[in-house]
Amino acid sequence: MDYPRAVRGIHLRGGAPVAKVAAAALLAVAVGVVLPASPLGASLLVLAVVVAAVAACFDVLGLAILLVGVLPWLVTMSDLLPRLTVTFASGAAAGAILLIAAPRNMRTDSSIALRIGMVFFFAPVVLSLGRQGAATGAVQAAKYVLFPLMALAVAEATNERELGYLRTVAFWNSVGAITVNLIFGLTGFATSSYYGSGEILGFGSEHELALLAGCVTAAALATSISLAWSPVIAVGAIATVATGVRSTLPGLVIVAFARMLSARVRLRVMVLVGLAVAGIFVSGAAHVVEARFHEGEKVGEFQSFSSFGSGRGSIYQAAVHTWWSASPFSWIVGTGLRSILGVEQQVLGQQFGGHSDIVDVLVQIGIAGLAGLLLIWFVLFLKAKSKLPLVILASFALFSGILEVSGPIVIGMLFATGTNLVAWPRAVPRQVRETGVPPVGPLRRQPT
Repeated sequence: MDYPRAVRGIHLRGGAPVAKVAAAALLAVAVGVVLPASPLGASLLVLAVVVAAVAACFDVLGLAILLVGVLPWLVTMSDLLPRLTVTFASGAAAGAILLIAAPRNMRTDSSIALRIGMVFFFAPVVLSLGRQGAATGAVQAAKYVLFPLMALAVAEATNERELGYLRTVAFWNSVGAITVNLIFGLTGFATSSYYGSGEILGFGSEHELALLAGCVTAAALATSISLAWSPVIAVGAIATVATGVRSTLPGLVIVAFARMLSARVRLRVMVLVGLAVAGIFVSGAAHVVEARFHEGEKVGEFQSFSSFGSGRGSIYQAAVHTWWSASPFSWIVGTGLRSILGVEQQVLGQQFGGHSDIVDVLVQIGIAGLAGLLLIWFVLFLKAKSKLPLVILASFALFSGILEVSGPIVIGMLFATGTNLVAWPRAVPRQVRETGVPPVGPLRRQPT
């Protein structure tokens, strides 16, 4: 079976793919620093990236390479960029990845379940937009679209070769972006703070950095059997812990233990994990988490459900109580997109999100939306070729919420499509692996 013409090519005109991705990353950093913080500036930035992609290549794969290469750099400097820049870039990257993945309905129980889940999830979102108007929830709806679309790419991808190449580009750009941002934070070049616990954030947002770094760590653990991977795993673990965000930590612990128990070379994996833990303590990242827990003890965070998790208990109670007090119709389809912000403002005096996808979805798009979300997650874990990045995403989804953290969702779920992160997939012909130029005529699917 031939691939569609749009996704046949791999060669990027005028230079090596790595050079083009590096140039795009540097351009994104330079433009992000000087652009004014405005929606117009964000639109212009994304437009510039798209124009550069079109000029550099003729096919969807070239565009996808550029977008997934730039996206990690945008995440790590999100505090410098105009609002919604990462959201726009993530949407473009997800669309390109979906085209590359070429998902196909396998007519299996899991395929049917995934589509049922997507219908249940999307229907209340569309209904909310119709009831409230697009101006109220359009941005949130656009973010909500990313997760199901990426789930479709993960669960039913048929184009394994190009997905493997995209994973490699996304992974090494993520490692580079995290490393550079960590150096900025450790050297004091960027001294932003969120929790006041000595966290190391560089130029990024704490939650997006934690999730991106956690996914990188999980992806590295999923593929590595060599001690040469220890610096990559250590950097990922240090960057995750140094943000002070605790929502990723349960997933990180589960990933480490799962990998140690399942690996054929268990001792080597144990050494890798041990070196990463040592790096966390040597770098001082462990003191960030320790300071957060001590601060929590001082304010009574662990003494009642209401105060648990930096006040998450109160947030959950206020949101769920308001939903339960609404009409039976609202139980099914929710109280509407972004309604949870008004609920928390009214009850707690401040606009909070649900701090959990379970709460956010239940309150805003109801039982139908939550049932759809859980069904999508079930199929994801069932069909994903690499489940460790999904563990990180699930941990964050439970304790903070990932549906609106667009950049790390796209990258983390791209990692879940496989474990090959260091070379061309084996199915790619030798000529392509060595030269980066496809042979004359269409590339055909190789037996796996």
